[in-house]
Amino acid sequence: MKYPALLLALALAGCAAVHERAALDSEELLSQAGFQREPLNEAGLPERQLVESAGAYKFADAKFCACVYVGGPNEYAALQRLRSERIAEREWIMSRGPAYAAAADRTAWSAWKPEGLDLMPAPVARR
Repeated sequence: MKYPALLLALALAGCAAVHERAALDSEELLSQAGFQREPLNEAGLPERQLVESAGAYKFADAKFCACVYVGGPNEYAALQRLRSERIAEREWIMSRGPAYAAAADRTAWSAWKPEGLDLMPAPVARR
């Protein structure tokens, strides 16, 4: 009976590690694009989802950093360019086969299409 519980615990830990890596990957791209990391003081922003509101682009992460990444149109344009470059690079590496990917890029198997960076409209505040 101990083994199934141990396997479940290991599986859950693995899932948490994958989600944390995906969050870090998204936040790394946001930083590279020039988004500024600020304390999360705004309620109602969706978790780990890029939203646009009044010309500002926001990505809130209450779970991993308790912060929000904020940028404007220039940072958003840079983010789109970085995402396109990363996707094209990873697809090229993966098209060469697993052996090439492992030798060419130690991050080939990491998150390469970060989640939450497709723009959504900001939620409307309830009154």
